[in-house]
Amino acid sequence: MTENKIYGIDLGTTYSCIAYVDEHGKPVVVPNADNDLTTPSVVYFESPENIVVGKTAKEVSEVYPKQVISTVKRVMGDTDWEFESGGHTYTPQEISSHILRKLVADAEANTGHKIKDVVITVPAYFGVNQKEATKQAGELAGLNVLYVIPEPTAAAISYGMEQEDDQVILVYDLGGGTFDITVIEVKQGAITVICTGGDHQLGGRDWDEALATYFAQCISDETGTSADELTENLETWQELLNSAEDAKKALSTKTKRLEKLSHEGERVRIDLTRDKFEEITSSFMERTISKTEALLQTAKDKGYAHIDKLLLVGGSTYMPHVKAKLEQKFPFEIRLFDPNQSVAKGAAIFGYKCYLDEQIKIAIAEETGQVAETLNIDSVDEIVFKEAQKKVASQHGLALPGLKKLTETQITNVTSKSFGIVVVINEKGDEGVQNMIMIDENIPKNITLPFSTFADNQEGVNLRCMENTERKGSEDSPIPQVEPTQEIGNAELSFSRPLPKNSPIEITFSLAPDGLLSIHGKDLTTQGEIEAEFKTDSILSRDELEEKKKHNLAISVSS
Repeated sequence: MTENKIYGIDLGTTYSCIAYVDEHGKPVVVPNADNDLTTPSVVYFESPENIVVGKTAKEVSEVYPKQVISTVKRVMGDTDWEFESGGHTYTPQEISSHILRKLVADAEANTGHKIKDVVITVPAYFGVNQKEATKQAGELAGLNVLYVIPEPTAAAISYGMEQEDDQVILVYDLGGGTFDITVIEVKQGAITVICTGGDHQLGGRDWDEALATYFAQCISDETGTSADELTENLETWQELLNSAEDAKKALSTKTKRLEKLSHEGERVRIDLTRDKFEEITSSFMERTISKTEALLQTAKDKGYAHIDKLLLVGGSTYMPHVKAKLEQKFPFEIRLFDPNQSVAKGAAIFGYKCYLDEQIKIAIAEETGQVAETLNIDSVDEIVFKEAQKKVASQHGLALPGLKKLTETQITNVTSKSFGIVVVINEKGDEGVQNMIMIDENIPKNITLPFSTFADNQEGVNLRCMENTERKGSEDSPIPQVEPTQEIGNAELSFSRPLPKNSPIEITFSLAPDGLLSIHGKDLTTQGEIEAEFKTDSILSRDELEEKKKHNLAISVSS
């Protein structure tokens, strides 16, 4: 097998990991420098010249809480969030890039291979800006990000490649800081996402914070110190959080735990039971069940009333009450499926599939004298195609049936958001949003719709692209208000001369397989066109990206 590997990265809210497909065609998670399979997604800004990522950063968070950042994934794409250290202001992309650099450096040291090409996973409900920001984090780390794919889809790929029977699965992905729920059909030769949902502000971290708050109240009851004073002190709060996480993990295998905490020289003993922990955090569990029920109804509306199996993915599903509550609520089989590693493994398999697809195209091009980049695989003679498959399988030491199953499996995703354009909805000039692509539609998707100018002597239009969760498509009337939707970018379409009212304009939205959006505008009167490059504050421009990349790569990242 060649050494040109594509790595899959699960860039998690609380823990991250990296994987590749080995010479036997099996996905393997690479241990980090501490010989752990996952790395805490925690960044410690030790000095302007050195940044510490991982276990050590997490350990010093109690001592230097103002210099340590965790759960940055929750603010990915947020224009209002930034962190200042050493005279430099960091965006979520930059901080995430240091986590990626740590993962890659450890994997390179472990495997002896240079890592460049990667597939990074994101929550299924991430919007365009969040996906693009994740991709930029990879670029800032010096990586070539081939694809950004949904975490549940990655888990389904990891699971589906081992299955022989057709089935419909529900992927329940409860991570450290995010929650995804996705219905996926797994068949021979196809993995198809049916519908998806989630909550980017719900995850194991919420369980930790609820338990830490409970600990603060217990200390307050014993010492008389205000619970608010304890939770508002950064160092004390971080100590409570770390203790809460340790207790949560312990209660996954034990039914009770004696917690010994101290504050200003006073020792407090807390007898914590699993039942009490579940009582404290019950509201979070109920939120996941409510979202699951809503998604099951959406799947039913789309013709998928029967679920064969629920897969538990994400480290927080190790908590026993997660499986127990779901078993009480739903009738189908529930299986814990490699919670900490399945997403990274699935991303690696997806990347490997893309690599093999490209190698088959190259082999066909060499045989037929065509150019691989422009070759249409659907028009290739079947005998030539099969010979190319055999050649690539031999080159990579793979059994031909295994290569065929991987490369011939079609993977179809859906969009987790609806996308539309701001339009004028009446003669008074009030604005609304006309959706062009609707939530849960298959991607990739291209759609072109007609519009017209609003006023006489109009010199151009500002194409404002909006993202929302409304289930109103192009055949419906516009959403009457702009406010409930989020602007993800805008571009100017200038006319070569002023146009009269009601002059025809054509707008095309193109949603790529990884959920990234592009827009095309055309003035049908003068034939002027624009390929929109979105202007949005949450995404770095190419110049900003290069400048920050130089700064980032000049900083040392250590364990």
